[in-house]
Amino acid sequence: KSTWLEYISSAFPRINDLNAKNIVLYLCKHRDREVTRKELLDTLKLDMTDSELEEKLKALVHADIIKQGQSNYDYRGVQDNIFDKVFRGLYEKEIREFDVKVIGKEYNKSLNNYKKKYFKLLGKYNHQKGYFAEYVILDRLRVGTEENNQLLKSCTKNLPVDFNFSKYSRVWRYNNSSEFARDFSVDIYARARLETDYSIIGEVKSRDLKKFLKDEAIEFELKFDEIKKIEKLERVIGFIYSVSGFTVEAEEYCKEKGIAISEDERWLG
Repeated sequence: KSTWLEYISSAFPRINDLNAKNIVLYLCKHRDREVTRKELLDTLKLDMTDSELEEKLKALVHADIIKQGQSNYDYRGVQDNIFDKVFRGLYEKEIREFDVKVIGKEYNKSLNNYKKKYFKLLGKYNHQKGYFAEYVILDRLRVGTEENNQLLKSCTKNLPVDFNFSKYSRVWRYNNSSEFARDFSVDIYARARLETDYSIIGEVKSRDLKKFLKDEAIEFELKFDEIKKIEKLERVIGFIYSVSGFTVEAEEYCKEKGIAISEDERWLG
């Protein structure tokens, strides 16, 4: 804002009259498109000839207050939201009844719109990032688990004393859809090849800011118990990976229930 104020105060006095201000304000308002000289003459009811208007517009273009369009007959406002607000704040009241507080309201409205877009994109980004983390962990369990056994154990808490990562007959995302039970899914289901080894039922969260909550741990445990019963598993552990870590309550709950947890980046390679 201060940069534009300084620039306008130095550039505009050379062309400072009511018609010039009116033209710039109109082009600011319609900066999403090019405007012809005829439109400016007709709409703003300017008391000048087309040649006189062309000279004035050339001066405004030369001062970088407006932009030349695709031809010498077309013109466009500066493509900058800040310039628009600064210029209107300085000069619009001279031309028409105008409350400068409107600009603050417009800023807030724009900010809220950008925030909505930001959080929508952030949600999509986290969703895709979650799939990536899930894929990497599934891939780790599919290949080389025995070779990386000590490494993965060292970055995972709450594992049983006799636990080892082993070979799995199948590693996939588990979806349950049955007319006799509620639909649910978990991100990781690694079924051990041998009955003496542990299978793994797991959840992956890739949120940047929000830690894994105790309520989520309780919800996971319910799904864990149901899958264990459906698949008739005896030796199986629950596992939760959370990029942002866990709340104190969630970590204590997982420890109490024997749910393995990790936030260690080594799980992701």
